Amino acid sequence: MNNILPHAIYMITTIFFLYFIVLIAYYAFLAVVGFMEERKRRWQNEAEDYPLTYFTSFTLPVSIVIPARNEELWIRDSFLSMLNLNYPEFEIIVVDDNSTDRTLAILDEILDLKPRETQYVKHFKDGLVMEILKSVKYPNVTVITKTGGLKKAGAVNAALNLARYKYVCVVDADTVLERDSLLKVMAYVEKDPEHIIGAGSYFGLSNGFEIKDGTIKKRSFSYSPLIAYQNLEYVRSFFGNRIAWSRFNSMPNVPGGFGIWRRDILYELGGFSPAFTCEDIEITFRAHSYIANKPEREYTILMLPYYVSWTEGPSDVKSLLSQRSRWQRVVNETVWEYKYMLYNPRYKAFAFLTMPYYIIYEVMGVFFEIASILFVLTGWLTGLLDIKIFAAFMCLTILSQTIISLLSLFAFMRSQKVFRITYVAYLILLAMTEMFWYKWIISISKLMGTFDFLRNKRTFDQYTRQKRG
Repeated sequence: MNNILPHAIYMITTIFFLYFIVLIAYYAFLAVVGFMEERKRRWQNEAEDYPLTYFTSFTLPVSIVIPARNEELWIRDSFLSMLNLNYPEFEIIVVDDNSTDRTLAILDEILDLKPRETQYVKHFKDGLVMEILKSVKYPNVTVITKTGGLKKAGAVNAALNLARYKYVCVVDADTVLERDSLLKVMAYVEKDPEHIIGAGSYFGLSNGFEIKDGTIKKRSFSYSPLIAYQNLEYVRSFFGNRIAWSRFNSMPNVPGGFGIWRRDILYELGGFSPAFTCEDIEITFRAHSYIANKPEREYTILMLPYYVSWTEGPSDVKSLLSQRSRWQRVVNETVWEYKYMLYNPRYKAFAFLTMPYYIIYEVMGVFFEIASILFVLTGWLTGLLDIKIFAAFMCLTILSQTIISLLSLFAFMRSQKVFRITYVAYLILLAMTEMFWYKWIISISKLMGTFDFLRNKRTFDQYTRQKRG
């Protein structure tokens, strides 16, 4: 009996160590691939003739969709940033999804809205549309008012029912776009519109920015640790993961904050699904399933490294927990729905590269993290914890995480020169201390989201926005 406990501890330690090694090796692989892929995209960007793209008559028009619900704090700047886009031809469709604040009134102030008779064909599940309004000032702008009940997916679907153009760009109502954002992404899409069915690009946090009438006057990135950690996460996610997945056509999420889709593909997919907590990751998984059924067409979903937009991030722990638990819910829902894709050769790299990550880390990771805390506490209380081994393990964890963060930050900095050197140094310092508190906030949010998933919660919980000063 005396030998059972040490043997069990040895076995558990080995399992945790192997899990850690697999995860770090995976992250390192993605970081290196993302680093190389970003360099290729950067060369392409430098060779691109954007003025020619703007003036050519062959530039594809785009329908910009803005689902909005109680966004009075952001809708003016968000909408004006899209109205002022440096792009030759586009329409804007705003969907006011049962707002109870001044969202619609602010739009009316900007646009001078009037009811219009417009052909509306119900291709997608959208809920109850109340009224279709057209702008007197801007002929390319339409506002739809509808009842709630189908989450953001229903609002986007309502706009899709009215959209005229081949490509649709879905943008959140708390997002401010760069003037050249659509031009840069569509310049790449237009190289192969027959095969590119979806595309996303980098967007970061606008907390601390000075924004006036939809124009970014000053990019003052917040030094609040909670915001800065999120900025670091975004850089790692886009430059360390998503660009690498894009290289293998296994990118799992065209972000809802800024995402471009080919409208005919959305039609064949049946539009966005209100059955899930969020809509963006699920539609991307569904699109990959669709791609597998059309191998002869060689469809592609891309992630590009150009910063295109900025959105507000949660500024307090309560709001961060709310946001991230919702994200965890939809990850669990989507992975469970599409579990048949795991290691199925039919789905190629998505089955062998992306799905294992989502199951091993995004879904199961929270259980390993909580179990590791309990294991360390048990070892400490029983006196069986070897402090030297534990310290070495923690140093290895911090070192590997810092190196991966450095690779992602360097890839970001060499092409997107928006962070000051002092801010980059601050992010590196945060990467070295992330394990001691921020990581556990995210773990708690994942645990909350997993619990909500198990009790079948499917609501779209919107955290409280900061007042804009």
